[in-house]
Amino acid sequence: MRTFLPGAILCALSMPPCSAAPPDALPSLPKPQADYLLNCGGCHGLNGVSNGRLVPDLRSQVGYFLRLHAGREYLVRLPSVAFSAMSDEEVAAVLNFIVFQIGGSGVPGDAARYSAAEVAALRRRPLNEVSLTEYRSRLVETLIFRFGAPAGLRSYGNGH
Repeated sequence: MRTFLPGAILCALSMPPCSAAPPDALPSLPKPQADYLLNCGGCHGLNGVSNGRLVPDLRSQVGYFLRLHAGREYLVRLPSVAFSAMSDEEVAAVLNFIVFQIGGSGVPGDAARYSAAEVAALRRRPLNEVSLTEYRSRLVETLIFRFGAPAGLRSYGNGH
């Protein structure tokens, strides 16, 4: 399924300057990519690159979280994901887009794609009663120490 995005978003994604095109002339994007742009891209950036001190970068980093069972769960249990208005199927598709396309560096070769059933189960246990910065920091230190994840994963929440 493809989703048509407003001209303003497509202009921001295009390389040369553009003007808003009529809706029937707009290119379409795969639904997971469009859902990412509409639900996540405002903070994490159009291509997964954000202000890393305030919001974690996803580009070439988020894939490392799939090296730990707790890291895989963390991505779904984040309150912004767990409480998203998207369906479990849509969340699974967006997470697969984020992990395997935007943040694919570091994904283990045998990593399974998220399923709607896995997402549904994990969303019932949101991380809304912990310090997300501390929780993430513990995961990141394990990823760096055990799996050689980039030290850049530390930049979020540490003021670097």
